[in-house]
Amino acid sequence: MHRVRLTIAHNPDDSIDDLRCAANLQRDLWAHSPVEIDPGSELHGIRRDPDRNAFFEFATAYLPEVHRVLREFGYDGRVKMEILEEGNGAECIKCGHIAPELETVCSRCGFRDIEPCPYCNNEIARLAYIPVRAEVFKCPMCHHRVRLQFNEPLVDASDDYKQPLIRVSPAEAPVRHDV
Repeated sequence: MHRVRLTIAHNPDDSIDDLRCAANLQRDLWAHSPVEIDPGSELHGIRRDPDRNAFFEFATAYLPEVHRVLREFGYDGRVKMEILEEGNGAECIKCGHIAPELETVCSRCGFRDIEPCPYCNNEIARLAYIPVRAEVFKCPMCHHRVRLQFNEPLVDASDDYKQPLIRVSPAEAPVRHDV
């Protein structure tokens, strides 16, 4: 994963044009590539730097696709791409940090992404579970099947994501001992 910043060069004749270009670029990334970007998200929001250039940041594992969209949709001359951080983990939904390795709790802001395995009680990152089907996964430590589901509702009364983001529950039928 890479944390990327795309900066749109400021147009001194038309400041609105900067924001329009950034919004169009977000839309093109979302519509024409596998890059996961949410134009409405505060995390991916468009801001201005001290030089009045518009920019936005996001995490992706698809750098070649970002380059392709910049080239094919005519952003090459106006947009500069910077890699801000790299890691093997997922992007924290709260602060955007990309962990250098798989984490269950963000090392920057402390947000809990996933609860421990209900069988072995080990802290296992979401990406480390082995897919079986749909929402059923296998724990890489104890090999029991578990369900990974979003904590519903996703946000609390203050509009913050609830912790943990992902609930882990047993997916195997309990063993009956009375038979």
